Formats: sequence, C-alpha cells, structure tokens
Amino acid sequence: MVAAKRTLPAPPELQSRWSAVLEEAGLRPEILALNDRFPEARSLEVPFPAIDGADTALADVLLERPEEVLGSGMRAMRELLPVAGPEADGLRLRVTGLPLTAHRLIRAIRESDLNHLIGIDGIVRRVTEVRPQIRDAVFQCVSCRTEFHEPQDEGSMIFREPLECPESQGGCGKPIGRTRFRLLAEKSTYVDAQRIEIQEHPESLRHGAHPQGISVLLTEDLAGRVLPGNRIVLNGVLKSFQRASASRGGIVRNTTFDIMVLGNSIESKQLEYDEIEISPEDEALIQTFRGDPTVVDKIVLSLAPTIKGMEEEKEAIALQLFGGVEKVHADGIRVRGDIHVLLVGDPGVAKSQLLRYVAEVAPRGIYTSGKGATAAGLTAAVVKDDFAGGRWVLEAGMLVLSDGGMAVVDELDKMNPEDRSAMHEVLEQGTCSIAKAGITSTLNARCPVLAAANPKWGRFTADRSVGEQIDLPPTLLSRFDVIFSIKDVPDQTRDRRLANRILASAREVEMRQIAGTSGLETQGAPFRPELLKKYIAYARRTIRPVLSPESLATIEDFYVRVRRQGEEPNSPVPITARQLEALVRLAEAAARARLSPVVGVEDAERAVHIMENFLRRVSMTEEGKLDIDLAQTGVSHSQRERQVAVLHLMRELQGAHDGVFTTEQFREAVERAQIDLGKAEAILQAMRNQGEVIEPRPNQLQLVRF
Repeated sequence: MVAAKRTLPAPPELQSRWSAVLEEAGLRPEILALNDRFPEARSLEVPFPAIDGADTALADVLLERPEEVLGSGMRAMRELLPVAGPEADGLRLRVTGLPLTAHRLIRAIRESDLNHLIGIDGIVRRVTEVRPQIRDAVFQCVSCRTEFHEPQDEGSMIFREPLECPESQGGCGKPIGRTRFRLLAEKSTYVDAQRIEIQEHPESLRHGAHPQGISVLLTEDLAGRVLPGNRIVLNGVLKSFQRASASRGGIVRNTTFDIMVLGNSIESKQLEYDEIEISPEDEALIQTFRGDPTVVDKIVLSLAPTIKGMEEEKEAIALQLFGGVEKVHADGIRVRGDIHVLLVGDPGVAKSQLLRYVAEVAPRGIYTSGKGATAAGLTAAVVKDDFAGGRWVLEAGMLVLSDGGMAVVDELDKMNPEDRSAMHEVLEQGTCSIAKAGITSTLNARCPVLAAANPKWGRFTADRSVGEQIDLPPTLLSRFDVIFSIKDVPDQTRDRRLANRILASAREVEMRQIAGTSGLETQGAPFRPELLKKYIAYARRTIRPVLSPESLATIEDFYVRVRRQGEEPNSPVPITARQLEALVRLAEAAARARLSPVVGVEDAERAVHIMENFLRRVSMTEEGKLDIDLAQTGVSHSQRERQVAVLHLMRELQGAHDGVFTTEQFREAVERAQIDLGKAEAILQAMRNQGEVIEPRPNQLQLVRF
C-alpha cells in the first residue's frame, strides 16, 4: 500500500519554521556574507542533520515535497537580510548530507521516488558544455505590441509558448489563432545550465551487469563544477518528462516517461575510497594487524590463493594495491605515487586469472582486455549524442573512470599500437588530455595499472634475451615500475608439486560442494576478499608514510652499488633514476601495508628485493651484466653497438661497389670485422623485414637511407 503524502503546511508557516531552523543552525552570518559576495557566491549549503535536529517534521516534508519546501526556505533566507536588494532573489538554498533512506541506487529508482528529494552516489560519465537556459521568456504580441512574460518550467525540458495575449499583463486577450507572438530573446532571462550523466560505480556491479546511468540538469552555480571521472553524491529532485517520437501523422507522445534529476547540491568524494563502508568492528579487526611484521606476507598469501606459485609477482602486486605517496613539489611538479606492474608470461601460467582476482579485490578495480579496448575507450572520447541535443559530449573512458582506483588491462600486446599509445600520459602523469571538436580538457586518471601480455612469438625462447621478446614499445615499457617475465619451463620436481596442489584444490572444491560449505578458510588465505578490500581502503585513506633516514640510506646504497657496474668502459647503464623513484614508491607501499606511518629498513629491503628480482629476470645480458635498456627497449648496449658496426659496414660496402653489395661481400666484411656472423645476419634480416634494406636485383642489396 502506497503511503499518502504528508500534508504541506501553509507557506507562511513553512517560512517561519525555516527561519527558526536557519537561526538555530547559526547560518545568519553566512547568509549576510553570501549577500555581500553575490554573484561570485550565491548558494547556502545546509546539512540535512541540522534541519532534522531542529525540526524533524520539516525535514520529513522536505524529502517528500522538496520544491515547495525549498522555495519557502529561500524566502526565509531573504527575510533574514536587513535590506533585501535585487541580488537577494538570486540566493539559493542547497541541502547536503541526505540520510541513507533518501539515497537511491540508479537501477533501484522507481515511480514512488518521483518529485522526491533523493541522493545518488555515482561517477560522472558524460558532461555537456555549459549553455544558457531560458528561465523567463519575454514575448511581444504582433497585434497590440504588448510585451509580456511567460515563465518556463525548469524540469519540463519543453519550451512553453503563450496561448493568448494576457490581459493581466496589459494585453489584448487575443488567442494564438488570431495573433502571433514574437520571442524577445534579448529581454528574456537566462541561467547557466549543463547536463551530465551519472553512472553506477563499476566496482559495485554484478558480473555481466551493464552499468546504468541517469541524466542530471545542473543550473546556475552548479554548472561547470564536475568533470568526467569525478565521483560525487548528487542530491536533487527526481522529475519525469514524456517521450515523443516523429511519425507521418506528426508527433506521437508515448505513455512511457523518461526521468531526470534536477540537481540541488553536489558533494565531492574528497577521501580516497570514501564509498567503501568500514564499520567500527571492521576497523577494530584491521587494527589487530598493526605492528604485525608478517602482515605483507599474509596479504601475498591472500591474493588468489588457489593460484599456486608466483609469490614474487604477488608480492609486487600486493604493494601495488597499497601504492606510494603522491608528492607535489614547490615548483608544481607532481611525482606520482601509483605503481605500475607488467606481467609478460607464457600461455597457461594463470596471468588472466590473477588479474581478474586483483580487479575484484582492489577497491575501484576495473578490468578490461586489450583486444576489445580502443584509445577512446581507455582514456576519453568526444561524441555527438542526442543526450546533449546533438552537441558534442565529453565521455570518460576506463582509465578516467578508474581515477583513484586500479586499472587492470589484460592482453596488452593484442591492442593496436595507436590505441596503446594513449596510455603514455596516463601512466606517467596521471592525467588524460583531450582536444577534439573544440573541446579541450585535462581529466584526472590517477590509477595504478596492472597489465599482462604474452611474449613476442607466443612463448619465451632460449635463443633470445627476455627483453627482445617483450613486444611492446620502449616508451610504454619505460613507464612500468616493475616488469616480470614468467616462463613455463618443464621441471619434474616443480611440476609434480604444482600438479599436486592443483588436483588437491579441485578435490577440495568437490568436497565443499558435497558438504555445502564455502571453505574460504581452508585455502590458507589469512584475509578474506571482503576484509582485504576494506584493509586496502583503510590503509590508503589513513596512512601517509614518511621515509626514515635508515630507509633512505638503504635505497641509496642499493642504487649507487648497482650504478657502479656501469662505470667500466663500454659498460651498459644498469639502472636509472626511474628505478630509484620506483624503489621509493615500493618502500612506501610496504610501510602502508603494515599500517606504519614511517618507512622502515624492512620496507626498503622489501622494495630492493622486488627491484633486484625484476632486474635479474628482464635486464640481465648474455655477459651477466645488468642493462636497463634491455628491459625498456629490448636492445642491449652490446646489441646496439653491434647494430651500429653492421650499419657502418653496409655503408662502406655500398660506397665501394657502386651503391649495392652482395650477401657474400657482406659476410666477408663481417668476418674481417670479427663480428658474430649469425647475429650480423639476424640484423640484416631484420632490416630487410623493416624495409631499410632492399634487393633491387637478385643477390644485390642496397640501403634505403645511405
């Protein structure tokens, strides 16, 4: 049975009750200050608990009949002014902090919510440009030349034209059939207006559910305040307007209505992961891990416990979930705190399973596969849409929607190179710049990226270095803090141990299904997924660790010791300042995982261990030296010198033999220069594949750019 609406008190009574509420809340000085600063400031934000505490009946009526009640509240504001000038009509009353009973999920909005004041928690998906909206239209009667006003309904979205020349405003009274009316646009009154679309939080969706959105109309000082990707709580009045479609007989109006929210106030999510509720019981349980020296190891054990092995990769991902501390220097330069991790591995090593688990356990985690991702879908797009009346609309992509959360990208190597290049700015700067269709904007995309890819030829081979087999551009690889290669090498002892674990897990699932239990505790996971998500959110929300002198000394000693390997003549550069910054971020993340406000020596040593593992796997040359170029470009220092030497030989041969040279001449020159013949021929073949060397006649070669 539908509850009847509360009886609305008379306007004078409403106004007096509002005056009492504003006085009791001590808001008279703010109203006076707004009046002085108008039009730069014009809105008075009143917390709903203050209204409820002073007059519960008024608060209840406000939720059910917001338009009439808010109108009385604005009249009460004007009454509190000593002298109400013309600017007093522009003061607005905005209610924030609605109770949970007034909050609605977008997919749970029903007809009973129409014309009610509701709160919607979501993420801004689209925004239109700020445009003037007519509020009071001035018309002129063609017959009597009388000018009169026709107020417009803010929520109808339909322009209302007069039906007659009103005698009440000095007109002739003729209906529209006997005269015409001309709109005087220069004398009409306008307000700034902007339409946005709010979408459900991606991490709150059920598997396979499509995120739903709702249109919102923002006017006056609310317009232009939000950008795509912002997480907000929108408080407003739910309105409906009739759908219409064109047909041969004219406009056909449907019985189905669309809904839209008239925005009253916007609350930005200032705290990280503010949407994740942590109860006092949860906080007490989280605090029991403070000071536990093994808490990071417990978190590693809780990451995809059914996937056996990959402890070093899981350790890096665990620190990535917590992240370092963002720093902004005095000159405005921002140093990101997000940690980016790349996994490159053979097929069948459970990379995708691990990524999907991390996307679910990470607060605000969003998963996508590279094959189905485009540059616009990853960053942002400008689209022409009926949502904005046929105008261009700025639409947020995955990385912008992941702002403050975590982006998980599988099959990174399957993406088109043009689309993949859109990630460069996001990985390094944490922003996404877009300039299309006259819209120039920079959106925040501050999120760590966990990506996975396969080797260049599908599987790692022993005859080439790991760096050569990572088929990603150097500009992208250099932005990842940690890169892990995962090889599937047959080993009887390890294979038997892995097979026993997998079969035991399968047997355990079958026994749980028979017994009808969940069995999460039997998997050896100290943290359940729900608790781990809250633990990460609590740590990122409350802990900002500071580097101690001892941790700084540990990181500095490691950096200098590794750099010393490159001081020898013709030695490669083993490590750069990028890795030094990554060490700081990893150490801060380890301290944050321990809920420690200070980065200790153990945190720095953990970061050093992860960095050594990364360098040993990906940056080790055939000579046993570290070469960071091998990880970031796929070409080691010795390979680059060999390529330069081979190119020099080709130019000499081409200059000495009338612009061409044969394969035999090339081989003889390579042997005279004491260069490995097999590697020189591989360089020649690569240049032929890339079109840098052509064959104008049989058995004759020529450099394209001599």
